[in-house]
Amino acid sequence: MTPPVKPEVLQIDDDRPLYVAQRKVYPQSISGTFRRIKWTLMVVCLGVYYLLPFVRWNRGLGAPDQAVLIDLPNSRFYFFFIELWPQEVYYFTGLLIVAAVTLFLMNSVGGRVWCGYLCPQTVWTDLFYAVERLIEGDRRERMKKDAAADPMKLERISEIVLKHSIWLLIAWWTGGAWVLYFNDAPTLVKQLVTFQAPMVAYLWIGILTATTYLLAGFMREQVCTYSAHGRASRQPSPTNGRSMSPIATTGAKSAAR
Repeated sequence: MTPPVKPEVLQIDDDRPLYVAQRKVYPQSISGTFRRIKWTLMVVCLGVYYLLPFVRWNRGLGAPDQAVLIDLPNSRFYFFFIELWPQEVYYFTGLLIVAAVTLFLMNSVGGRVWCGYLCPQTVWTDLFYAVERLIEGDRRERMKKDAAADPMKLERISEIVLKHSIWLLIAWWTGGAWVLYFNDAPTLVKQLVTFQAPMVAYLWIGILTATTYLLAGFMREQVCTYSAHGRASRQPSPTNGRSMSPIATTGAKSAAR
């Protein structure tokens, strides 16, 4: 039996950081069947998110004709032929339960299908990576540019400015598309352009622009690491038994090349 350790023998470093410093991940561009599937799903998911508010659905005289609409003033939720009232909240409860069970069943049967292909964090991070790769080059070029000790030249500064400008544009349109689900999309677009939209619409666009820009542009794999679903569904790495996010796993594989 191992003897107990005396308290005076234990040495605890109170200056240790709570979290390990995160190393920047440089994913390598890849090709193949699964990568093509991922590109296809990304285009489909983004297309549905950005364009769905503009789809029309005829519900008759006096009813809104937007296919998917969250009508807060009238306490209605419209989804094509479905119309839900507040007292029918049990439908939402059932839908959330079915979604949760489906999500965990998907992980049990197919692994990290959700995290690797359909999770919004993965979709938008993949889009931001594509922009970064298009402007700054592939993995080796980005690593070389970030590690350069020389002062940044005009070309490098222009790359950084262009990349972040496109990121902000994507993030802004992401926030703008979200508010279109809460009002008639064509009408709200005209109001936004002419600065006649409600202030709350501009506020939410600003909030979602900032969160999309930060989460997809900078926090990336940290979101996967600390999210509740990521903790529940991540699988051990075959090399050291630790859990890794799908984004970090891609970077780790690239680093081994």
